[in-house]
Amino acid sequence: MLMKKLTTVEQMLLRDREEEERLAALHASDLMDVARDECFERVCRLVASRFQAPVAIVSLIDKDRQWFLATTGFSAGEALELESSFCAHTVRQNGVFVVDNARLDPRFADFPVVKGEGGLTFYAGAPLRTESGYAIGSVCILDTVPHRLTPDDQTALEDFAALIMQLIGRQHLLKRVDAVSGLPNRTQFLSDLQGLIQADDSRKRVLVTVDALDTDWAHRLTVAEGMLPFEVVLRDMASRIQAFIGTGIKLYHVAVKGFAFTMQMDADEARGFLPRLVDWLRRAPISENLPMVPTVCAGLLEFESGPETARELLRKGLFALETARQKGQPYAYYNHQDDVVFRRLFSLLPDITSALKCDDVFLVYQPRFSLRDGAHVSAEALIRWNHRQHGFISPAEFIPIVEKSSLIHSVTDWVVERVVTLIASTGYARDKKISLNFSSRDFYGRNVADVIAQRCAFHGVDPAMLEVEITEGEWLRSSAGVIEQLQQLRNMGIDVAIDDFGTGYSNFAYLHKIPANILKLDQSMIFDLENSAQHQRVAKSILGVARDLGYRTVAEGVESFGCLEILKHFGCDEAQGYFLSRPIEEARYFQQAAQDRFPLKTG
Repeated sequence: MLMKKLTTVEQMLLRDREEEERLAALHASDLMDVARDECFERVCRLVASRFQAPVAIVSLIDKDRQWFLATTGFSAGEALELESSFCAHTVRQNGVFVVDNARLDPRFADFPVVKGEGGLTFYAGAPLRTESGYAIGSVCILDTVPHRLTPDDQTALEDFAALIMQLIGRQHLLKRVDAVSGLPNRTQFLSDLQGLIQADDSRKRVLVTVDALDTDWAHRLTVAEGMLPFEVVLRDMASRIQAFIGTGIKLYHVAVKGFAFTMQMDADEARGFLPRLVDWLRRAPISENLPMVPTVCAGLLEFESGPETARELLRKGLFALETARQKGQPYAYYNHQDDVVFRRLFSLLPDITSALKCDDVFLVYQPRFSLRDGAHVSAEALIRWNHRQHGFISPAEFIPIVEKSSLIHSVTDWVVERVVTLIASTGYARDKKISLNFSSRDFYGRNVADVIAQRCAFHGVDPAMLEVEITEGEWLRSSAGVIEQLQQLRNMGIDVAIDDFGTGYSNFAYLHKIPANILKLDQSMIFDLENSAQHQRVAKSILGVARDLGYRTVAEGVESFGCLEILKHFGCDEAQGYFLSRPIEEARYFQQAAQDRFPLKTG
């Protein structure tokens, strides 16, 4: 059967497709635009020595440039335009390409390295071919005098080319495989994922991300036992994931303790798959030597072929994983709206600094009242942000992100300065206090007590007119430095309140270690207090124990008269909530505070 003869257009299209495939193989090597590697430099010197040539070059041929991996006796920078490249011709040859006298060859006679006295006239190069047959570069020798290459010489040059490709292959493998788990790494995952999303099909797929270990536990493990047990745990976890998904699905190690894989699966299947995966991974201790049940969490993203990049899909998969981690859930599915909000807020973080300077960030104050006589006793300073382009941004959205950033100290310092300045300038009553919220990050990298003491001294304000609110947690119990700072605050006469008490880490057994004198009951206990007998029993019990231990108690989130009466009956000292007063604009609050005019419901 005779082969069909290709038309000129078909031949051009075939060459274009082959060139695209060659360039894809080149860029898959991960060697373009990287620093010189001594390994290739040594090979280059060996080539020059073997052929007694003054110049030897190992290079890659891109679409419009020649990138030098290594050179000997040649200093043309890191790259060369293909118009002046011998090697651009070599990659189109099946074997060694030889130019006996470039001065006499019209293709090369005008090359800058050829023209002039001492110009290079001899060239011989062998293509660097991948296992798939694509020539991605060359190894070559050049000289100012002619050489005679014997068949053995040509074989030697081809052997050097093969050796260089083996080195490239090993380096590529090292760059694409995680050293701890032996699994393909993030670079390989992104490459494979890009291939999937560019595939011309409409199959439904999911990207699953798995966080193998709790971050705090992993850190403690490495501190206590070193890196080896941690690495053993990671390998064991990788084996368990692979056992669950099967050997037909490729598992990748994409982060320090994070894994990822893709599967063909529709939305309904995905909803059932993820809970089973997490249940399997959490079911038993990881190893006999470390008998702990892993606190695994996972995220899932549905995707199809389309215009999105692999990096963007992985980012979305990691966002789903982070959602599960932040909410304390075993797994989470990617939510586009949540992602949009998070990215918007994260992108706005740099605007915080300028917002602090131009009053886009401001404070409002929510008064607190004594339940004994209804007197206004203090107010909580609450931060707000009215962005000039995006409008009002909820503190529930931006504060958690600020607390995790390096901006937290700047924001807290601004709040302290603002409050202390207003206390000094408005004649704020000495028997009332302003309460300031501090995050765990505020207590690291500097001494909070020193910051407050300095600002109070500068403005002539008694520190006892302030109250510091903190949330109890492991960060507080495990840090002697934080406890010391809190004790310094108490020694200055500043009240220390534990906020949101009654949830999470709250525990009376630890309270004696914390120099606090106020407990603020969490709103979740106050909500529906009138209608829930269980809420009443819990609130009454906590208030009774707190009173016996000498704490002043505050109820947050009071929204009805009935709730207020129940709290008074239970012996709660103070209350705060919308029923008593909504947060008040700054100037109005200090004006009312100066006149001591606070009805029990305002605004």
